[in-house]
Amino acid sequence: MKNILLQHQEYPLIASPQLAKELGTAAATFLQKLHFLISETRKYKQKKNLTVHQNRKWWFHTFEEWQSTLGLFSVSTIKRAVAKLKELGLIEINKLSKIKSMRVNYYTINYKKLKQLFNIGISQPTKKDPGTPPPAEPIKGTNTPIHPAATKEDLSVFHSDYRSLYLQLRQYKLDIAHNDPRLHQWLNKTRKIITYTASAPTRLNVNRWQWHTPEQILPTEFLRGTDHGY
Repeated sequence: MKNILLQHQEYPLIASPQLAKELGTAAATFLQKLHFLISETRKYKQKKNLTVHQNRKWWFHTFEEWQSTLGLFSVSTIKRAVAKLKELGLIEINKLSKIKSMRVNYYTINYKKLKQLFNIGISQPTKKDPGTPPPAEPIKGTNTPIHPAATKEDLSVFHSDYRSLYLQLRQYKLDIAHNDPRLHQWLNKTRKIITYTASAPTRLNVNRWQWHTPEQILPTEFLRGTDHGY
C-alpha cells in the first residue's frame, strides 16, 4: 500500500482554527502558506519566487502554482480566497517584476492588519510597568439580549441583504435591534462588520456565549457609519 503520510520535503497544510472559522478554510490556508513562503524561504527550493520590496518580502505565484502548492482547492476557490484577504487588508498584491512584459502578482502579508483584526502575534509584556495605566475593565456582556429578535413578520419585509446581515450579526451575539439605522449604513461593508463581530472574542477577550452591543465590540468608525480605511 502506498504511503500517504508526509514525505521529507512536503509541507503540511495547516491553518489556525480561529482563522479558518473567521475567514474560511481556503483563505486561512492560503494565508498560512504565504506566511511560510516569505518567512522560511531559505529552506524552500523556489527561492527565485521571492523578492524584497521596501524592506518587505513578497512571493510570486500564478494561480495555477497556488493550486499546485495548496493542493486542495480549485483556481476559482483560490481567487475568491485572495479577493477576501485583499478586501480585508490582510494581504497586499503588487506587480514587482523588473521585466515589464511580466505583469505577474507578488503577495505579502499585512501583519499589522492581522494583529488588528485577530490579535494575532501581539506579545504580552513580561513585567508590569509601574508607569503604565491600569488595564481597562473587562467588557461584560449579558446572558440574554436587550433587543429581542425580529419576528417573522419583521423579517418578511426586510431586503434580503439587510435580512442576511442582521441574522448573521445576531448569530455572533451582537445585541442589535432589527430596525437599528446603522444596519443600512453597514450594507456596503457587510464582510468587514461580520469579521469584526465574529472576531470579538479573540480581539477583546469577551465571552463568545454572551451578548454584546455594537458600542462594546465595534470600532468607533463603524458606529459613526464611516469607514476610514477599515
